[in-house]
Amino acid sequence: MDESGLARTDLGLFLNLNATDAALPTYRRLFLALRTAILSGRVQGGVRLPSTRALAAQLGIARNTVKSAYELLQAEGYLHSRHGAGCFVAALPVAQGLRSGAAGALAYNAGDEDQMPAVRARPGLLQPGLPALDQFPYRRWQRALQAAASTPALTATDPQGDAGLRVEIARWLGLQRGMQVAPSQILITSGSQQGLYLIANQLTTAGDRVLLERPGFSGTEQAMRLAGACVDHIDQQALARTDTLGAARLMVLTPSRNFPMGHTLAADRRLALLNWAAGHDAWLVEDDYDSEFAAGPALSALFSLDTRDRVIYAGTFSRTLFPGLRLGYLVLPPAWVAAFVAVRRIMDGGLSSLPQRALAAFMASGDYSRHLRRMKRLYAQRRARLEQQLAESPLRALPIIDAGGGMHLCLGLPDTVDDIAIAQRLAGEGVGARALRLYDPEGRPGLVLGFAADAEDAMRRGVDRLVRVLAPRLRAPD
Repeated sequence: MDESGLARTDLGLFLNLNATDAALPTYRRLFLALRTAILSGRVQGGVRLPSTRALAAQLGIARNTVKSAYELLQAEGYLHSRHGAGCFVAALPVAQGLRSGAAGALAYNAGDEDQMPAVRARPGLLQPGLPALDQFPYRRWQRALQAAASTPALTATDPQGDAGLRVEIARWLGLQRGMQVAPSQILITSGSQQGLYLIANQLTTAGDRVLLERPGFSGTEQAMRLAGACVDHIDQQALARTDTLGAARLMVLTPSRNFPMGHTLAADRRLALLNWAAGHDAWLVEDDYDSEFAAGPALSALFSLDTRDRVIYAGTFSRTLFPGLRLGYLVLPPAWVAAFVAVRRIMDGGLSSLPQRALAAFMASGDYSRHLRRMKRLYAQRRARLEQQLAESPLRALPIIDAGGGMHLCLGLPDTVDDIAIAQRLAGEGVGARALRLYDPEGRPGLVLGFAADAEDAMRRGVDRLVRVLAPRLRAPD
């Protein structure tokens, strides 16, 4: 094929939107069909795709549906646009051993079940990582708790986690993250930190080399060093040059939203990292801490591209629901599930059954999905409000340097400012901002400002205190 474009009829013929889960929205099914065609090489790099209007007519679907699929493909790095020329397929590494229907949800039967730093008790203003507890659906959650408490099965749960909750998580991941997951692959944890500790305990030994993103969450490094691993840090540029990474036992990364900058990892880098992991017998740990609140449509997980069982996926409910829930999960390669469960049995015997069953009911009823849709809209509004308040303040010249969306923003500071000292001073003023150099000691100074938990008045108080502490340090000397 050349850049004259694909024959529109041919494209329509080999795109089978019914090959994926019928529960997915049509734009997502078109995205998966196009992605599979690109990864398999049936649509090659450099090829121009038909216009949204032409493909919509060929497939008998709405033009906006095609537009949404193209936008998601472009966001994940499979397409790029040329002004006035259309959308072209990106040149990507070969995806070895692509599964048939790799991005669809895995069918299973219920019978198959036989086989971040802690939030302070008194959070500060503008504190990152704290959800909008003022908007939490308490009554619906109470109903879920009552339903769980009324069941006769209030005995200790399976150390792997409540079977019903694992079923709901598997369904959610299939619909929202494009992952083939069986409930038997899921291990419920008391949060992402316990999940990282289990990974370090099982997959590394003293002296193993572990690669961590920079910037990145400091708790990950603590878990790896506790297991005796030798930690090396890599920046985003290094992820584009896998030939320079060398051998390692494990890499932890946040491909859907880097913490705390929010950048995403493009498709070519994801595929190259999967090839690197397979070539070095290494593990990739995908920490998916808040992709639900990324700007735009949800991106597919790195896990959804893995055909060689080299990726472990870690998720949490602390940010999507509330930190006190203390529930997260790992998605493990089938061969490793028994070993992880054995350690869990020794570690704590499993978690309390009541919140797990309540969460399963909350997800099964659709309340979880509805809550996340509401929160994504709310957080976008609160982010815009914080940006506006900063723009109207004496801090207006300071740049916002993160990728947008999420539950926090990153405010850049001049190189002469000690952001760690500033964050300590702000803590004394009741502001929970974090210093950016806590996550990247060699990077630029800045502040990580949460906005999800603060209504407008609280946000205004936080910005006023931020101005009071920062403004004197930003004035030019006389």
